[in-house]
Amino acid sequence: MARTPSTKPATRKSASSAKVGTTVTKDNLKALGVDRLADLLVELSEQDAVLTRKLRMALTATHAKDRLGKEIEKRLRTIQRSRGFLPWDRIKPLATELDALRQSILDDVATTDVGQAISAMRLLVELAPSVYERSDDSSGYLSDVFREATSDLGSLWGRQAGRDPAVTVRDLLTLLDNDGYGTCDHLIASCGEALGAAGAAILRSTLLARLHDLPASKAKGDYRTDIGRMQTLGHLKDLADAMDDVDAYIEAVNLSERQSASIGDVARRLLDKGRAQEALEWLDRETDETSRFRWENDDLRIEACEAVEDRNQAQSLRWKVFQERLSLPHWRAYQRHLSDYDAIDAEELALNHIRNFPVRGVALSTLLEWPALNAAARLVREHTTELDGRDYGTLRPAADRLSESYPNEATLLYRLLVEAVLDKALSRYYPYAAKDLASCRLLAPMLTAPNGMETHEAFMIRLKAQHKRKLGFWTLVGE
Repeated sequence: MARTPSTKPATRKSASSAKVGTTVTKDNLKALGVDRLADLLVELSEQDAVLTRKLRMALTATHAKDRLGKEIEKRLRTIQRSRGFLPWDRIKPLATELDALRQSILDDVATTDVGQAISAMRLLVELAPSVYERSDDSSGYLSDVFREATSDLGSLWGRQAGRDPAVTVRDLLTLLDNDGYGTCDHLIASCGEALGAAGAAILRSTLLARLHDLPASKAKGDYRTDIGRMQTLGHLKDLADAMDDVDAYIEAVNLSERQSASIGDVARRLLDKGRAQEALEWLDRETDETSRFRWENDDLRIEACEAVEDRNQAQSLRWKVFQERLSLPHWRAYQRHLSDYDAIDAEELALNHIRNFPVRGVALSTLLEWPALNAAARLVREHTTELDGRDYGTLRPAADRLSESYPNEATLLYRLLVEAVLDKALSRYYPYAAKDLASCRLLAPMLTAPNGMETHEAFMIRLKAQHKRKLGFWTLVGE
């Protein structure tokens, strides 16, 4: 009996075509036509207040752009007057709405009326305290929007023709003085154009006068006095950056009682201006007592040495940094500046240094990154007792990396991880320990057990004898 040809391929194709046609995409929605889409939006807007507001703003931007700024301000004042606490699930939607309003002020309102845009953006910035007081912005969604709005406000001030720099200084200081949440941290940085030379001079003299009137710090830990001085000096440094004036920045640092904390910041700015010798002089101010930033400044010192063509000193510094913290980027930079002949001896010297580095976990990670797997395996064999089984971020990747070619050493690492969890009865880590023990079991047939290393069977007997009461762990092992 003849079989009827199958129609399944055609059916699948039809189903696929139908799926494409019903997927909510821009092209598929266009196919509905303007009238049908309008009907759907009207119907949905009757049930969704957020959508209604979005549609109203979009219509205003299209048909009454001159009223858009007022509409935005109206919405912002409604939010400002609200008093109910904002639960966590309403934080992101509010941040999304505020960011859309911010973007509309910047892109739509400012094109027709910069003054109105400034008014609306300032209202958005000043909205921050009332919103923070009734919400928990641990996600940072709201603070990101408010900081963006603050920077936008500074830019809008710069776009307003004929704006008096003194007015900008007054408005800027008002916002800074009333900012208890760090919302205006980037305001001065965005005001370079708005201030100009005249406004910068007014702001600088005002800040210096304030600093002069503040009492000197009386003692270590005098936070109330220190915070006022630190904030004013921070404003002076921000102003210097806004005006691209490194000398003004240095002057602000010199007025501080904590110059050592800014050594790297000054050096960076001097290097960017091509003043490498001065950068080195600042870096030379570091002492053993004030060198907690030294590691951050090592690269600046190397860059400065290269800039003044003291390449021997730059090489010496690269090697020193590598020796101190096994920094492979510094080693590779050091190696690139060597001849082929010198590089061979230097490589062996570097590997020996890594092998003998006292912090064995760091040495192990570095050998694996080199990569020098044989040396890493040797380190595990010879210094097992010096490795910390709680350092799972180092030992587990190392064990995984060594497992294929060095099963003995990988097993030693997995065992360290298992015993570290069981010795401290860290029950929340039992699932990880059970997986590490499973890895030991998988590697067991490949063990050669040199130098008296326990067999897997002996290890299991000892483990069960020492930790037989940890039933939660053994249940996971059984599973």
